[in-house]
Amino acid sequence: MKIEILYPQLCCLYGDKGNTMFLQQCLPDAEFIFTGLNEKPAFLSQEIDLCCMYSASEQNQELILGRMLEWKDEISEVCKSGKTLFLLLGNAMELFGTYIQREDESKIDGLGVFNTYTLRHAPKRFNTLIMSQFEGMDLLGYTSRFSDTFGISEDIAMSKVILGTGSDGKNNLEGIRCGRVIGTYMLGPLLVSNPDFTKWLFKELNINDYELPFEEDLYKSYEVRRKEFQRPDLVMD
Repeated sequence: MKIEILYPQLCCLYGDKGNTMFLQQCLPDAEFIFTGLNEKPAFLSQEIDLCCMYSASEQNQELILGRMLEWKDEISEVCKSGKTLFLLLGNAMELFGTYIQREDESKIDGLGVFNTYTLRHAPKRFNTLIMSQFEGMDLLGYTSRFSDTFGISEDIAMSKVILGTGSDGKNNLEGIRCGRVIGTYMLGPLLVSNPDFTKWLFKELNINDYELPFEEDLYKSYEVRRKEFQRPDLVMD
């Protein structure tokens, strides 16, 4: 089992790296590859089972995209082939759309894996808690961002929001799930907060021999949060 973490020095906001730490505890025998900014992604030359990419600042996002565009066609080919399962958290999924539009309306070309586009609206930050339906489970998370992503149709949406707002800040479609590429604006240690989603992910990777650390406590914490999300007096944003 090979797991690649893209640009961990720059993609390290909101506690997202807790997902890597959790994966390392669940899969102690897996090989983890940490790809730096000036390195070619390992999934372009090796058999990588899971590739994770997390949130970055807008400045670092553009820096990363400048590097990745060098391999735009190769990246698109791997994404569409299904050889690697991609987990993109926060604004990482924005890089895989057609473009990102800055606040001054200038545009940065994206990788073009999806026919989506992103509009930034800094300094206005959008914050909301999110509960969404995914494969029969309730995913719990939150988002905090300076941008929205448009062009996500029902056939490529990752989940449908029950509480909160979707990826364009208007409808209930959240994230992207296209082939084996999964992207969501939900932040933080998503795998720790949603143990059933972690188990689903491992099933997709054909991993049967694993143990979730503190599994009983993870589920207790999940249930507490799920009840809190359903409080009638809860303010979502």
